[in-house]
Amino acid sequence: MSRVSAARRHRRSAVDCARCGRSNPDDAVFCGECGASLVSAIICSACGRSSPPGTKFCHSCGQPLAASAAAALGDGPVEAPVSERALPTSFAKGRYQVKSFLGEGGKKRVYLAHDTLLDRDVAFALIKADGLDDVGKERITREAQAMGRLGTHPHIVSVFDLGTEPLANGDGPQPFIVTELMSGGDVESLIEQAPDHRVSIERAIQIATETTLGLEFAHEKGIIHRDLKPGKSGSRVTEEPRSGTLDWR
Repeated sequence: MSRVSAARRHRRSAVDCARCGRSNPDDAVFCGECGASLVSAIICSACGRSSPPGTKFCHSCGQPLAASAAAALGDGPVEAPVSERALPTSFAKGRYQVKSFLGEGGKKRVYLAHDTLLDRDVAFALIKADGLDDVGKERITREAQAMGRLGTHPHIVSVFDLGTEPLANGDGPQPFIVTELMSGGDVESLIEQAPDHRVSIERAIQIATETTLGLEFAHEKGIIHRDLKPGKSGSRVTEEPRSGTLDWR
C-alpha cells in the first residue's frame, strides 16, 4: 500500500476532539492533546438508552451509569452498586412504591417512589443506619424538623414525611425522609452534563438568585444551612427550571 493510501485511510479513521480539534486514532478513548473524553455517548446497560459522557445516572430509567461508562472506556467489568443490585419494592408498609434508584451518598440512598396514599411521586431518602448512634439519629430528626418548620417556599425542598423502616437483618429501625421530587437532579450534575461543563450565564444567575432567596427565607426563621454545595446535599433543580435547597441542619 502506498504512503498516500495509508495516509488517506488514517484520516478517514481519525476521531477529532470536540474540545481542541486534534485528530486522534479511531480507537482512542481520550484526546492525546487535551485529555478530553472521546466517548460520544454512554449506553445504559439496563434500558439501552444513550446519555452524554459524564452523566452519572440514566436520563430514561435512573440507573447508575458507572458500569456502562467503565465498559465504554475500556476499564473492564465493574461491580454494580448495592442499590442497583437489589432495588427495594416498597417502604413504609407499602405506602411508598419504589420506581427507580436516584443516587447514593455517604449518608443515604435516594429512590424515586410513588406515594400511594397521596398519589404523587416523591424522593424517598433512606438514611444509612450502619454505625449511627443515638446522637446521629437525633441529628437526622432535627434536620427533617428544621426543613418542616420552613414551611412552603418555591426555592426550598419541602419535607412530606419522616419515619423509620425496619432493617432487613432485624437490627433495628432505619430512618427515612420523604421530600419533594426535584426531577432535574443536583446542580453539580447539571454542570457536568452541560457543553464544556458550563451552564449559560442566564441559568447560573437564575440558580444563584433562587438559592439565595431560599436562604434568605430560612435565615428569617432562624435556620441556617451549614453545608451548602452544588452536589446531592445542596442545591437541586427541576425541569421547569426551578432550583431548591435541601438538607438543612
